[in-house]
Amino acid sequence: MIPANIRSAFGLELWFRRHPLTGMMRSLGRLLLSVCCFSCTNLSQSYEQLSELPPVFPDYADITIPCNIAPLNFMLQMDDVRSFTVKIKGVQEYVFQASSNTIRFPEKQWKQLLEKEKGNTLEVYVKADGKGKSFGYLPFLWTVAKDSIDRYLSYRLIEPAYEVWNKIRIEERDLQSFSTRVLGDNNITDRACMNCHTVNHAALPASFMHLRGKNGGTIYAFDGRLRKINTKTPETEGAAVYGEIASDGRFGIFTTAEIVPILHALPDKHLEVYDSRSNLILLDFENNTVSDRPCITGEDFQETFPCFSADNRTIYFCRAPHLPQPDSTLQVHYDLYSIAFDPSTGELGDSVRLVFDAAAVGKSVSFPKCSPDGRFLLFAVSDYGTFPIWHVETDLWLLNLETGMIDKMEKTNGENADSYHSWSGNSRWFAFASKRDDGLYGRPYFAYVNDDGSTTKAFVLPQKMPEFYLTTLKSFNIPELYDLKESYNAHDLRKIYKNTETENFKYK
Repeated sequence: MIPANIRSAFGLELWFRRHPLTGMMRSLGRLLLSVCCFSCTNLSQSYEQLSELPPVFPDYADITIPCNIAPLNFMLQMDDVRSFTVKIKGVQEYVFQASSNTIRFPEKQWKQLLEKEKGNTLEVYVKADGKGKSFGYLPFLWTVAKDSIDRYLSYRLIEPAYEVWNKIRIEERDLQSFSTRVLGDNNITDRACMNCHTVNHAALPASFMHLRGKNGGTIYAFDGRLRKINTKTPETEGAAVYGEIASDGRFGIFTTAEIVPILHALPDKHLEVYDSRSNLILLDFENNTVSDRPCITGEDFQETFPCFSADNRTIYFCRAPHLPQPDSTLQVHYDLYSIAFDPSTGELGDSVRLVFDAAAVGKSVSFPKCSPDGRFLLFAVSDYGTFPIWHVETDLWLLNLETGMIDKMEKTNGENADSYHSWSGNSRWFAFASKRDDGLYGRPYFAYVNDDGSTTKAFVLPQKMPEFYLTTLKSFNIPELYDLKESYNAHDLRKIYKNTETENFKYK
């Protein structure tokens, strides 16, 4: 029996029941060293069996989870819950009991469970104990994938409104635990806006983020070195905005854009963001140069959201005919295009190719991202425009680059905007920002890609306290997956912002 003071501190009691009985007896001595056992009398008490799933929050019912994810702590959204029991049945049977309406699985035992049950589907039973009454619910399923997810996730914490953009923090979360650290905090960088922390999937990773303000620049981290770069030249439209770094860390493809936020005139919409102009530029971080091509610049079209293919030989991007905005914003539809790229020379092709005609089906594409294995291209689809986060109808679609087929991922998408996604290095998981819970706050969700290319129901990033998402007043913006801890922190970022001269790039 766990002493009362320890139960109060941890908010739960735990025991494992191993079967068959002979197996339990053989391992009892070892088991007592790591977990505390107590009488299972509570499990045999009478209760009313309900023909419905338990009201768990967050919604972790019937999902596929990584074999290295932090505990899926959850709560029961019901009145008068004094305690409840969770029984998980797989190769072994695991029983946990909470002394309130919240379950917090011990991290050590949770990791042992995932390792033991890797590749298995678990049945999760919940029995709730109230005032003189107990209820049993239908079980839900957890499938523990053999494929792990990248260990780290970065995201920008920001209020979901344009007025408070100057209160921003970029965090890095360890997905195997609840540990976080701060990569950037604009409280210590003159309240300058910071955004777009993006990492390439490489053995020697490179990353960038933009730090605005009087001492700002594009922060480029590679091979242990942190640089502050001015990517604007007299020959190009502006500085780098959205973009991606090639796997070798040398080249980056970026948008230059004049981005305009406005309040929407339509009563059922909040905010609209559009590009009054935008082109593409190629950055060479080794030679400090900027280059472009006539086919991806000019006034007739607007190009944005570029990304590299897995082999770095193709660049995908979004393109729309130029129309005056905001008057014509509802008529702007971006299609998916590509341009050839030679990673050995850094030369772009002389022509572009249409990959997906979104306008033909009344849609607009944004934020394409290639899977690291080269099989898929994941992108956001809205009814119009270029800023999906404020479009309720935005969904994620998956293009199979081998077959040309598009999956609208109806099982994965939610009722509100799903956008701003990132692949795990093994191409089996992706993270994205979703407003499905309340239509306002973006939260990081994860989904799994099966062998046949189908995707699963998504689940939200686990938190130590399950009620976290009911009380936090921040959106998780641009979640980014990567497998190696970022090389700098907020204090390093402050030093380079305050003390380091900006490197100027030249037009090639």
